[in-house]
Amino acid sequence: MKMNDKVVYWEVQRQRQFWVWAIVLLCTAIMWYGFIQQIIFGVPFGNNPASDGTMIVIWVIFGVIFPVVMLGFSKLTTEVRHDGIYIRLSPFHIRYKKFLFKDIYDYKSITYSPIKQFGGIGIRINMKGETAYNLYGKKGIELKLKYETVVIGTQKPDEFKEALDVVCNKQK
Repeated sequence: MKMNDKVVYWEVQRQRQFWVWAIVLLCTAIMWYGFIQQIIFGVPFGNNPASDGTMIVIWVIFGVIFPVVMLGFSKLTTEVRHDGIYIRLSPFHIRYKKFLFKDIYDYKSITYSPIKQFGGIGIRINMKGETAYNLYGKKGIELKLKYETVVIGTQKPDEFKEALDVVCNKQK
């Protein structure tokens, strides 16, 4: 393992908000109800029902795949290594997205509102051009890069910032 590959800080966040779970499960329940009503009992679902084939496809996507991905596989992994910060929002990022220390000119621990500042959770870009990567909570590390500002959500802002301080001081 190269020195740049050594992980100094590691955190994994998962969906924990009640309201996210409620919305996903409500959508899932409606899809299951429509599937059972139309496919199993033969009663068309809704005022303008889809064909049985379309209903099966919609049910597979929104009744099975969507809840499994959103509630089961969705996670934000954050790593601080000797050359930069690596994040991965699964299942949307296949590889880690990296923010190299040579491109970061400032960072700080912040408290923010994901809903007010970015319009929600996940990968979000606000009207100021700032990008947020967040799944849970309102604490984060704000990175000032050459051409953009990035906020990475964290449940352990002190540990995250401490790891950044340690690695950045070694590089100076």
